[in-house]
Amino acid sequence: MSVHDHGAPAATLPPAEDLFLHAAGQRLAATRVYAPDGAAPDVVHLHGFGTTASRHAVRYLLDDLAAHGHSSLTFEYSGNGESTGELERATLRQRRNESLAAARLLDEDRRPVLVGTSMGAHLAAWTVPDLRPRALALFCPAAYPDSEADVRFGQERAKPGPYADSPAFAGIRAFDGDLLIVAAEHDQVVPGSVIDAYFSHAVQARSRRLIRLGCDHFIHRWLPAQAEQRREVLGALRALVTDSLR
Repeated sequence: MSVHDHGAPAATLPPAEDLFLHAAGQRLAATRVYAPDGAAPDVVHLHGFGTTASRHAVRYLLDDLAAHGHSSLTFEYSGNGESTGELERATLRQRRNESLAAARLLDEDRRPVLVGTSMGAHLAAWTVPDLRPRALALFCPAAYPDSEADVRFGQERAKPGPYADSPAFAGIRAFDGDLLIVAAEHDQVVPGSVIDAYFSHAVQARSRRLIRLGCDHFIHRWLPAQAEQRREVLGALRALVTDSLR
């Protein structure tokens, strides 16, 4: 394990500890991002699908949370980044199990906050009955039908859509915390009807907020360079994590 500043001046980034976690025979690369008090993480990020998906893409979100007192964990699923495994052989169910394994590294004394991007948002919602998160922050959330759970990523797969039998929608119907969705107006991967479906199924959520941004699906490539929109999203995520403790 080691502490890195990812090339930035030490004064500008919180301490971050690289580590590996183990799930079903795979070794998953992870990073803990620490608040000044060194508290155990209560926030975890679940990344999306794709060969370039990385645990580092959301550091701009997690560094801000750390600066305001919230430690977090971000990791790479098997077949991505520095983790072992083959992406083409992975499945949604496997990634769900890896998500649960990562969550076991979170603070046991607090209900967690799940931050999911695209496929990671589907997984975050799917794990609601197991993890009972106090808050969900979903970026460009995808949703897949129940029949996709065991289809390998190297095979022909269903595209994201508002499938009535999606495990994501079943999970979010049981969600009783605070919900933030950050959607892209020009999303070329996830139809707008999926965003509507997430909200319509979140019937027990304590609060719901939607932010729409003028970008495409790859939101974490675009947002860091947009001063005003970045400020809005960082503030909304910070408020979600903090206020959900009430």
